[in-house]
Amino acid sequence: MKRQNMSLKAEKHWLILLLLTDLFFIFLTWLIGPDTFGSIIIIILLFTGIIVFTGYWIDRIKQKKLIEILQLFLNSLDEETERRLLATVDESWHPAIWIASEQLREQSQTIKDKQLELQNYQEFIEAWAHEIKTPLSLATLVLANHREEMSAYVYNRMEYVRCTINNDVDRILYYARLQADHVDYRFVKLDLSDCVQECLEDFRAISEEKKIDVQLNLSPLQIISDKKVLTFMLSQLFSNAFKYTASVNGTVHVVSWSDTQDDGKIHLAVRDNGKGVPPEDLPFLFDKGFTGSHPDRQKATGMGLYLVKKYAEALSIEVNIESISTSGQGFGIELMFPII
Repeated sequence: MKRQNMSLKAEKHWLILLLLTDLFFIFLTWLIGPDTFGSIIIIILLFTGIIVFTGYWIDRIKQKKLIEILQLFLNSLDEETERRLLATVDESWHPAIWIASEQLREQSQTIKDKQLELQNYQEFIEAWAHEIKTPLSLATLVLANHREEMSAYVYNRMEYVRCTINNDVDRILYYARLQADHVDYRFVKLDLSDCVQECLEDFRAISEEKKIDVQLNLSPLQIISDKKVLTFMLSQLFSNAFKYTASVNGTVHVVSWSDTQDDGKIHLAVRDNGKGVPPEDLPFLFDKGFTGSHPDRQKATGMGLYLVKKYAEALSIEVNIESISTSGQGFGIELMFPII
């Protein structure tokens, strides 16, 4: 309907001229033969209506054909469709079409080159992340086998560095996985408490190095989820908690509970006693690359919570920032699992 209205507006001046012509001949008919005035008016108007309808029908067919060829040209940008388009339109449009087609081809080639560069870059990063896992595994093995030969201070420092690097590499791998066309998830029944404690083992060196008190209040709850992805999500939450907890008397509190009467979900909350976030940063915490205005977060990548949110959506897990997070007395984030 919108296209029809545009077509009628485009032909408006011809309709006005045709109407004026009819009025002129009707006036002549009235002057020449007043007796046959009525019947001739009917014939003139009927003929005009036929001409208008026929012209409109032909114009619609031409417009439809032109639009089809134009869409085909924009999708393919090849020389054959360009020749068909040039044959369809008036010659006055040919220079503009030649310029537009050349620019579109250049832009299309530029986009393809950039896409290829991006694909190569992603493949390189993924390959690097997989390759770096080998020396990390070796470092883990060396630290485990030679722990007695090191002082507690040296071991904790080395283990702290290893855990930090491993967490950063996992973030790269899971970000790359998020960009894949198809991602497989393996949903199994899990004990939430076991998952939390297994993940916290990787942060033992960090908690000892920073003298952070880890408090657990975990209920024996069963969930359905992908263990590897859930472990990664928990590692990002723990990484944030250990990084931003109070520098003196730091505390990380992990609690789980089931709320079958209220919202029918299983909850897991990770809380720290750090400075939290400013209220104005709260709406953007899950945005990719967002670091906020807090001075302590300026060196962050802004990817951890973004990946948590994205994978939570894939696993049907809700994520909520607790109200304490903007009070200046700590930060808390909550995962809500559906009860299945």
